[in-house]
Amino acid sequence: MNEDKIKLRNSSIIHKDNSLSRLDLSFLKHIELSEYKKSDLLAYWINDFAKYHDEERTFNIAKSGVYSRGDIIKVNLGFNIGNELGGLHYCIVLNKYDNTRNGALNIIPLTSRKDGKKYDSSSVNLGKELYNVFQKKIENEKEKLQEILNELKKIEDVPVNIQNIISKEQKYIEKMEHEISKMKRDSIALINQITTISKQRIFKDTVRKNVKITSESLDLIDKQIIKFFTK
Repeated sequence: MNEDKIKLRNSSIIHKDNSLSRLDLSFLKHIELSEYKKSDLLAYWINDFAKYHDEERTFNIAKSGVYSRGDIIKVNLGFNIGNELGGLHYCIVLNKYDNTRNGALNIIPLTSRKDGKKYDSSSVNLGKELYNVFQKKIENEKEKLQEILNELKKIEDVPVNIQNIISKEQKYIEKMEHEISKMKRDSIALINQITTISKQRIFKDTVRKNVKITSESLDLIDKQIIKFFTK
């Protein structure tokens, strides 16, 4: 290893140690102030961020999917600062055009309406539109699973690996039902939180695949974007 590389390596180690020491102080401060939730969220995000960072080199953009305006995706927005929206949220894709070489998307985060909370005047209430769409997809998955179960009843000894797959699918559907139930309280599109994300942050699975809001809802969102950002 030449002298320049040795200097760079030593410098990287120093920066790493300084960062870890500063991070430790931050955790200790949150814990001392009884900000346990904030401490936990920061820890979760550091783990997620480190994973994204490690996988960035091998992340295949071409296989990450092609999205279009109005698609609904679930995204890990990370650890929020101040009034930024953080954590796991469903989002609306704004990109009119996308391709297999594009690794980023522009999105509008969504949140579930909370009683008594005042939302920014730029927000758009989508009502139960998403809940109805997702609920229909869940019902379709349950019907498919039931058809498989009916067929398996005809088999005397179902292989263990098949049983495990069925059990996993049942748990997945139950998890999605619980998650989607929160949308009964209306979905709010937070126009003032428009941001850009890497496709690495997107969750992918059966129920969330190919979900899109209506043209009418997109028109309402467009009007608010024009009103608050362009004219």
